[in-house]
Amino acid sequence: MRRFTFIFLGIALVVFLAYSFKPVTTVNSDDCVLISGKIVSIEEGTSNDIQIRLENDSHYYYINRGLEKGVNLEQLSSKVLNKTVTLYCPNRWTIVSPDGIVPHISKMEKGTTVVYSEF
Repeated sequence: MRRFTFIFLGIALVVFLAYSFKPVTTVNSDDCVLISGKIVSIEEGTSNDIQIRLENDSHYYYINRGLEKGVNLEQLSSKVLNKTVTLYCPNRWTIVSPDGIVPHISKMEKGTTVVYSEF
């Protein structure tokens, strides 16, 4: 009986971790949390990502494979650096983002202008 309990708990842990580290798939705007703030830095990250930092925010937001998707880092910087934007990020709890904010940027708006979108 004790062995069965350990096996069951082990399987439950594997399922929990697999869900927590599941990659971000395409989401729609209803599945996102909106985050507004002033962009203080934009730089190239690993794996052709574009990393974005907002003022007074501890998250490192990113456009996944942004450079591969044709997003020009210099043009993006000239449009939004030191400007207030709204980011659409998936709202999903994971073990690495317990606050429910996955820092993957699905959409970025400056005012009413869409700067970037995966939708």
